[in-house]
Amino acid sequence: MDWNILIDEVAFAALLPAGYANFARPLKEGLVVFLKGLPAAIQKSILAEQATLPATATLSERLGLLARGCPVLHKLGQVLARDQRLAEELRRELRPLESLPPSTNFETMCAILAEELGPLESRGITLLWPALAEASVAVVIPFRDTRSGSPHDGVFKVLKPGIEERLELELELLGHVGSHLDERCAKLSIPQLDYRDTFEQVRDKLRWETRLDQEQRHLVEAAAFYHEDADVQIPTLLDQCTSRVTAMERVFGVKVTDHGLDCVVDKRRLADVVSRVLVARPVFSPRHRAMFHSDPHAGNLLYTRDGRLAILDWSLIGHLSESERIAMGQIILSAITLDASRIVVLLAELDTQRQVNQSDLRAVVDQWLRRLRCGQLPGLTWLIGLLDEATQSSRLRVGTDMMMFRKSLHTLEGVVGDLGAEGAEIENTLLGEFLLQFGNEWPERWFSWPTSRAFATRLSTMDITATILSLPLAVARFWQAQWLDVWREGIKGFRTAV
Repeated sequence: MDWNILIDEVAFAALLPAGYANFARPLKEGLVVFLKGLPAAIQKSILAEQATLPATATLSERLGLLARGCPVLHKLGQVLARDQRLAEELRRELRPLESLPPSTNFETMCAILAEELGPLESRGITLLWPALAEASVAVVIPFRDTRSGSPHDGVFKVLKPGIEERLELELELLGHVGSHLDERCAKLSIPQLDYRDTFEQVRDKLRWETRLDQEQRHLVEAAAFYHEDADVQIPTLLDQCTSRVTAMERVFGVKVTDHGLDCVVDKRRLADVVSRVLVARPVFSPRHRAMFHSDPHAGNLLYTRDGRLAILDWSLIGHLSESERIAMGQIILSAITLDASRIVVLLAELDTQRQVNQSDLRAVVDQWLRRLRCGQLPGLTWLIGLLDEATQSSRLRVGTDMMMFRKSLHTLEGVVGDLGAEGAEIENTLLGEFLLQFGNEWPERWFSWPTSRAFATRLSTMDITATILSLPLAVARFWQAQWLDVWREGIKGFRTAV
């Protein structure tokens, strides 16, 4: 099969964010390499599914259907479904991937459960078919446990038959895609970023999708992390678990973007809970290593009947280290004072491979500081945008967890935007949470060393004092940069006129 025929490059470019149209060809080639690497039988199956679409089907429709047949593309589609930088028509086709109706038959799932757990009847368990949902690697089946005097409801998350081998095959193909792009950088006019290494980072994380024993440990950790938060529900782990089956309590609710709320105040409260719980909580955690959910698409977030946020699917998690959060705080403080040189040094310290091009990095920093001079606030959204640009333009390589946190934030921005709460932004919640944390830790600062950063904000009293004392210098930097911009524009206009 010549997959180039199916994927139109011009149509691909129209789906990408403004300024990224030049990535249409690399994305198309990467997708073709991936599809060609699949076994012939799978390629034929995918082609047969594509043939069910009318000839007038859009590329978005074809990509949405394609993602359903490949676990890796399914997961990628879930991540991109709420990314507001992409065309709405593509996001609309990807959103169903967040929670698909089950396609695996009842007999197959019963056989798997019997093999893993033994006869369910002897355990007092009755399956409540049909399944609730089917994800990229697993099926979620409700059940009722009647062993005790008061029956309770739970769910089994069961790996689909043959999914481990299929996922491993597709993850290996990601490495081939990376190698192809590395070899074609010059001809495709894309930055030389060591794509294979990046894809291998993603591949190592996605392998956790089928490690249900790992997810069970993550559920316990998440329950401890959020146990004091009354707005959050983490499903309780039950005892009928194996390496291919996770049993947990059943959560009753709807996908968070289908909340059904009419009151603007209630919508804003829900948006604030999502932002606070999934972003602010790990950023301002007092722990040395703060966990975060690496796959927070809308299908994994439920609005429960009692008005809480239930967070599901803990296969993919990450941790922000204390040093990473300190660096994030220092970069934002340096942004407030417009100190480009300091930001370059801090970003270079985050580089895991120590090969960042500092002259290119300085150009990126200057570009993003210009945004601040035009009115953008120096918050987490600004910082993540800076990291994205530095990764693309100057070979910056942050750790795998930091990379996953960046991707999670893009997903959550889309989820919050789709809650229908006008004016609700993650940045507003983060600012409020920062002020709350700063106020709470203020008394403790009187009894701590001025250089200590052992606070939720990860800012020392010396950091704050130095920033305040640098504000006059920041004003000077602002006007110097403004005059330089005017001078450059004048020279550019003169050359154009000549």
